[in-house]
Amino acid sequence: MDELEQHEADALAIKACELFMATHQEPDNQAARARLIAWVKEAPAHWRAFLALDQYLAEVKGLIEGDGLRDVARGVGRRD
Repeated sequence: MDELEQHEADALAIKACELFMATHQEPDNQAARARLIAWVKEAPAHWRAFLALDQYLAEVKGLIEGDGLRDVARGVGRRD
């Protein structure tokens, strides 16, 4: 991935996180939810960024809830 592609991927990841956090902090905020939904529908790359964030958060949750956190602390974490 070249520098421009990496910058674009980082920007998408940041935007996905910002929109997700807005809905997470105020789950009843319909305007925040509508912004997230509209952004995800704008482009396939937006949807992929949101799915990647969702997968990452699920993995972190699994590490926190399971023995994985102890493995990471010992340096036995997954290597990609």
